[in-house]
Amino acid sequence: MTRKATVNILLAEDDRNLATVIKHELEDEDHSIDLVHDGVEAVLHVIDKPYHCILIDIVMPNLDGINALRIIKRLSPEVPVIVFSGNAGADKTEASSRMGAMKCLAKPFSMSELKGDIEKYTEK
Repeated sequence: MTRKATVNILLAEDDRNLATVIKHELEDEDHSIDLVHDGVEAVLHVIDKPYHCILIDIVMPNLDGINALRIIKRLSPEVPVIVFSGNAGADKTEASSRMGAMKCLAKPFSMSELKGDIEKYTEK
C-alpha cells in the first residue's frame, strides 16, 4: 500500500477556534498546515513558501480574503484556492470565483467536504 504524499496547505482564518479545528483535522490526514489569521500574513507566506493548496476566509482583518486572493493568484496562479465564509454575500463569492478560487464553501461546512475538495484539487 502506498502512502499519500504530504500536502502543504496554507490556512488563512481569523476565527482562531475554527482555525484550530480545521488545522487539527487536516493534520490528522497527514497534511502540513501553516496557519495565519489575516490576508496580509497569507500573502507574505505565499511569497516565502510554495503551497499545494490555499484555504482562505473571505472576511478577515487587515486585508480581506478577496484582495488576498487577487494577490495570491498573481504570485502563484497554479495553486488551487478554496475560499469560505459565513457572511459574505453572493457578490463576494462570485468575485472569488472570477479571480480563480476553485470553490467557495459556506460556513458551517463539513470537514469531509473540505477534505474531499483538497484531495480533488491537489491530485497530480
